[in-house]
Amino acid sequence: MGFPVLRSEILFHGSHLFHRRCVKDLYTIDQVLEQIQSAFSEVSGVDPSRPSVVIRNPNKRVDHNGMLVNDEAVFECNGREPHAELYSVIPVGDGLKRKHKRR
Repeated sequence: MGFPVLRSEILFHGSHLFHRRCVKDLYTIDQVLEQIQSAFSEVSGVDPSRPSVVIRNPNKRVDHNGMLVNDEAVFECNGREPHAELYSVIPVGDGLKRKHKRR
């Protein structure tokens, strides 16, 4: 896609993720950590159809509600250059409606 390879740490501040997943979507912190771990799997790859930098685990896992989900990690790569920042994780398939922007 023309982006340089990330060769350094990924920053994680967590405020957006906490307010979005724990407060609004009612996930526990342990569940969010499970989503992050899954999204950062060795088999995860970049989803080029998304307007942001997103990696997606192609392997489904069973979440706490018994739903099969694919976990995605969304990054902010400009504001903290040269480091990427983990902005959010999304458990796609959890039954919650989300709008995904397309390029």
